[in-house]
Amino acid sequence: MATATTLRDRVGGFVLAHRVGHFLTGEYADLRRLVASMNARPSRDSFGLRSLLRAMERDIDTRSGLAALFVRLGRLLNPRAKRRLLRNLIYNWAAIGARRRNELAAVGNWVPSFVVMSPTMRCNLKCTGCYAGLYSKKGELSEAEIRRVLDECRSVGAYFVVVSGGEPYLLKDMWLRLFRDYDDMYFLTYTNGTLLDQKTVDALARLGNVAPGISVEGYREATDARRGAGVYEKVLEATRRLREAGVLFGVSVTYTRQNIPEVTSEAFVRHWVDQGAIFAWYFMFMPVGKDPLLELVPTPEQRVFCGERIAALRRSHPIFLADFWNDGPASAGCLAARTYLHVLNSGQIEPCVFAHFGIDNIREKSLVEAVNSPFFKAIRREFPYNAKGNLRRPCMIVDNPKVLRKVVAEHFVPSGHAHSEDVISDPSVVSWLDDYAVRLAELVDPVWEAQIADPTDRWYSQGQEYKNLFRFQPKAGREPRT
Repeated sequence: MATATTLRDRVGGFVLAHRVGHFLTGEYADLRRLVASMNARPSRDSFGLRSLLRAMERDIDTRSGLAALFVRLGRLLNPRAKRRLLRNLIYNWAAIGARRRNELAAVGNWVPSFVVMSPTMRCNLKCTGCYAGLYSKKGELSEAEIRRVLDECRSVGAYFVVVSGGEPYLLKDMWLRLFRDYDDMYFLTYTNGTLLDQKTVDALARLGNVAPGISVEGYREATDARRGAGVYEKVLEATRRLREAGVLFGVSVTYTRQNIPEVTSEAFVRHWVDQGAIFAWYFMFMPVGKDPLLELVPTPEQRVFCGERIAALRRSHPIFLADFWNDGPASAGCLAARTYLHVLNSGQIEPCVFAHFGIDNIREKSLVEAVNSPFFKAIRREFPYNAKGNLRRPCMIVDNPKVLRKVVAEHFVPSGHAHSEDVISDPSVVSWLDDYAVRLAELVDPVWEAQIADPTDRWYSQGQEYKNLFRFQPKAGREPRT
């Protein structure tokens, strides 16, 4: 099957994966040799990959951080999973793919780094407050349509694809074919875990290029309360199978006003480390859909606390922890329309899985056309959404709600489902969001102002990286504003 990588790149990736896999034994001495071997390579690799190597070299001495995480990878993953992680995600996506994406951006074709796909919105569970619960369950992307999207992802260097929904493993036979046929790509699947039976896990173990992210809300009581009786036990059964098969997996945690103490505790993180989880994604409960459950959204104070706790846990545990709202400074801000996009079961293309608005459809437009559409360009022109470029309040839905209202109104963007427009038009919801944004700014603006005033900080206001935050704006507005 056609791919954008050259023969040299493919051979290079294959050789690198085998060489690196040989060193990824779970021993710190071998990890040190691996870093030395990678640093001896010609400096063609991306800035991101070089930064990763520097961080790992630093952490080996303290046996913490990235070094501790990669030692766990060496001990837990089967050989195929190690090779696919290194070749597909680190080499193809983070190195070769990044060069391809930068080449396209340099000639005016902005492209996503990765794509989220929700080919079906059907699910075998009905979870309270599901962000996707109001999408139509009718219609699905065909296998041919998915292949066309994956082919385009390859062609632009986006070798990383997230599969969401709906429950992806309702279509497990199709997806197992696709994972096999696109064996130079890496896939993250968001799943409730209940369909990861032994046969499916064995297939994932043989493939090595798929990482399930299993949704939990806490321990048994909290998870079963939202997802249904017995779900937590099925999740534990699935994680046991994945661990024993050497498959890379993690958990996806929705934090609410009610469960933050539990899901940010040392015991909770240690529990999932012991279960074999390599990563944990933390998502704040979002007020989307009809009659959004505003009482479940963490208060601004709780959100700040959650970010501080996750940062502390990340330093002390060998697991990759990411908080998609509080880690804005790490990701250089909101990813919507800039780093990724969301393809629905209807083919509609949205800027974000939580911003349920879209104009273009993959049945009519390519991904590159969609991400360079007036609507997506308008979102990027608003980036980083506030005058200080405060990445500690990165979201255009809850942190800077006027941005989402503005771009949707200017471009007459259709809603993705009934009541998705409530987040921008329901007076009570709009008022609540505006109040939330004001209070969050009061809490985090002083922290950000101190950060950008520090010459040693990544986001120092006189540094090029900070100035680059404003690169999408009209020329007169590119300089940092005060």
